[in-house]
Amino acid sequence: MIDTRKIQTNESVAIDTTVEIVMPKGFGARDTAVAVAGRLKKVGEGFALEAQGSCCLQMACSRCLRPVDIDLPFHISESFAEEEAATGEEIGFSDFTIDILPAVQRNLFLNIPMKPLCAVDCAGLCKQCGMNFNDGDCDCKGEIVNEQFQQLLQMFDD
Repeated sequence: MIDTRKIQTNESVAIDTTVEIVMPKGFGARDTAVAVAGRLKKVGEGFALEAQGSCCLQMACSRCLRPVDIDLPFHISESFAEEEAATGEEIGFSDFTIDILPAVQRNLFLNIPMKPLCAVDCAGLCKQCGMNFNDGDCDCKGEIVNEQFQQLLQMFDD
């Protein structure tokens, strides 16, 4: 929390803190601590935050499901306005106190990779037995076919 009463127009204060982020279940990542360093500047009646964030995300590889640590640096550029005056993209604040958590969350979530990989050449898993191809080949002899579609597949046995 930052007390804005001490910041005059066109002045800024240094931000150097760590913010704890609770990751939503759908992101497939563990909760993380984000290091934030930058400046909060008073611009007119509002404030502008320009900072760099960085964290290490623990996620599952999108091909083989092994845990992977991803170093994620990202830029934070957000505007804050009094809650009554906040519009659209601005983050609201009240009682002369700015909480940078929403700004850090927004920018972190926008920078999380959609398909994290343990390695660029990750081979993934066998569709039939689940064997990790990074550890070797499996003994499967073919693909599993849903019995409901067996008759349909026979129509195309040319």
